[in-house]
Amino acid sequence: MMVYLTYKDRKKDYLYTMNRFKLLYLSVLCLFLTACQRCIIPWYRHNLLVYMAADNTLSDLAAENMDELIVNSFVPSDHALFVFTDRTHKGAFLIRIKTKNKTPVLDTLYRYGSVNSALPEVLKQAIDHARDKCPADTYGLILWSHGTGWLPKGLYGEIPRYSVKPLSEIPAFEYDINDPAYPRTKTFGQDGKTEMEIPDLVAALSDYHHEYICFDACLMADIQTYYQLKDACDYILGSPAEIIDTGYPYDRLTSVLFPYRGQTSLTALCDAYFNKYDSKTGYNRSATISLVRTEHIQGLARAFKTLIKNGGMDPQEIDRSELQTYDRLTEHVFWDIDQMAGMLGHAEDYENFRTILNKTVVYKKTTENFITIPIKHYSGLAAYLPTQVLPRTQTAFQATSWNKYLKWIPVSK
Repeated sequence: MMVYLTYKDRKKDYLYTMNRFKLLYLSVLCLFLTACQRCIIPWYRHNLLVYMAADNTLSDLAAENMDELIVNSFVPSDHALFVFTDRTHKGAFLIRIKTKNKTPVLDTLYRYGSVNSALPEVLKQAIDHARDKCPADTYGLILWSHGTGWLPKGLYGEIPRYSVKPLSEIPAFEYDINDPAYPRTKTFGQDGKTEMEIPDLVAALSDYHHEYICFDACLMADIQTYYQLKDACDYILGSPAEIIDTGYPYDRLTSVLFPYRGQTSLTALCDAYFNKYDSKTGYNRSATISLVRTEHIQGLARAFKTLIKNGGMDPQEIDRSELQTYDRLTEHVFWDIDQMAGMLGHAEDYENFRTILNKTVVYKKTTENFITIPIKHYSGLAAYLPTQVLPRTQTAFQATSWNKYLKWIPVSK
C-alpha cells in the first residue's frame, strides 16, 4: 500500500532535512576553524628573550634594567620581545613587551611562582613559552645574571698551591668591594646557591638554534665556554673581563636591535655597550666587549691545536708576568688567547692562528683599564693556560670539550 504525502508534509520534511544539513555543515566548519587556529598564529621576523636570573644579589638591578627597557622600548609589529624575570622574594614571570600607539604595553603571560632560574629546565620552559607564543624567522637570547665563565661552581678563586713561588708575579687586582670608589661587578646563572654550569646551559639550548646569544654576565667571553656553545647559535656577544653591575644599555636595546639586521644590529649593540661606559669617568670607565662568529670557532681550535703541537712549549714555562689577564684572582685563570698563542707557538703557526682569530672575533673594543686591570693587549677572547698550582681548576679544564679536542692536558681515566 503506497502512502502519499501532502504538500504541507513534503515541505515540512524538506525543511527538516535542510536544517539537519545546515547543522552538520556548521559543526564541520566549527571543527575546521578550531583545528586551524594554530595555522593563523602570526609569524614574526624576530623573537628576542631576555632571561634575567636575578634571584641573587643583583635582584634590585634587574628591576632597574627592566624599567629602562620598558620605558625606552619600541617593538615593531613583526618583532616580539619577552622578558623572563626571577627576582628575590618576587617570583618568576614571563612578560611580553609590545608597542601600541607608540606606547609600551606589558602582557604578563606566565606566573611561575617560586622557581630556580639556574636550572636548565626552567630556561627551556621560558624559551618554549616565548617561541610558542610568537614563532619567528630568527631568535635572540640575552642571558642576564652572575657569571664566572667556563669555571664550574665553587672554582672561582680557588686557593692556589705554590711549591716554591707563584708562577707569575702579577699582583692580584683585588679591591675592597665596599669602597664606594670602586663600582660593583656581576662577579652565568645564579639562583641562591645554585649555579648553571656551562654543560648544563649547552644541554638546555640543544633543542634550539639562536641567531645570537648575549651574555650580560662577567667573564663569559672565553674560548672554553664558546667552544661548547658553537653549535647553539651564529653569534656570541660577551666580555672576557667582568661587567659593571649596571649591565647592558637597556634603554637602547630595542633601538639598536630592532628591526633586527643580523651582524649590523649586534655590532650596534656592542657600540652602545662600549659607549655607555667609555663616557664615564674614573673606575666606572671600564668595559671590554666582543662579538664572535661561531662558524669559525672550530677552525680556530684546529689552528690552536697545530700551534701547541708544533710549538712544544710547556704552559708552566710561560712568563705570565708579560701575559694579559682579565680577572682579579690571586692566580689568574682568564688570559688573552692571542697573546698566549704568540708565546706558545712558532711564528708561522701563530700567524695562521691570528688570521683565523680575526675572522672569528668580528668586533672588539676595550677601555684602557678595567677598574684596576690595565688592558695592554686585547683580542676580545680569553683562554685558560694550564697550571698545576690550581689542581681543582686543572682537573675541571681537563674535562672541557676544548681540552678534549686539543688533547693538551691528558684526561684522567
